[in-house]
Amino acid sequence: MVGSFNPAIFTPAWFALHGLLSEKVAENAELEVAHNQVTLFSADWLTLQATTERFSAATGQAPYVRLRDLVVRIFKEFLPHTPATHLGVNRQVHFTVRNAAERDRIGRALAPIQPWGKWGERIQQGSERGGMTSLTMSQIAPKGREKTDQINVTVEPSTRVGEGHLGIYVSVNDHFAIDAAEPGSAERLMELFGKEFDASLKRSETIIDQVMSLART
Repeated sequence: MVGSFNPAIFTPAWFALHGLLSEKVAENAELEVAHNQVTLFSADWLTLQATTERFSAATGQAPYVRLRDLVVRIFKEFLPHTPATHLGVNRQVHFTVRNAAERDRIGRALAPIQPWGKWGERIQQGSERGGMTSLTMSQIAPKGREKTDQINVTVEPSTRVGEGHLGIYVSVNDHFAIDAAEPGSAERLMELFGKEFDASLKRSETIIDQVMSLART
């Protein structure tokens, strides 16, 4: 979320006090920093970071609906008057392919080298591996949504899996926005978030599956 936040309150103890996390989870949380400018901690399935302008809650563990429920409770039950203007539902996946040819097939499908002419030929014929390093596609104002909304998909080589040459990273950013940062705007964003969350995840899975399928075509 993008808005105006008070990072100092977002500690594991605050979450336990309001029943957002169990006392046991809060007590075992790894609190890296808690300050009036930034708070960062990890607790069981949750990683949370807050600055004065951004709030982020992330998880790598299903069921992902826990994340939605937690964020909605924070900003509907306890902090409904937080000024906020933007919210993103972000899905990030790293996956490996069987060989370099499959990874090249995905890269060439998404970013063909033929339009690059002779330079593209040199990329293909070079002794060192070359080709797409980062590609972002955007859908502006998806049908039925606000003109300021976007869906942004980025595909890059993965730095986490695949030993540097067999991994692919796909990020889907589903961006929602409202008109003004005024008291109560966070509550309105939460209503939108709660309604759109499941559809957003399904859409991101479809996009990621499509990218993965290019390795097999």
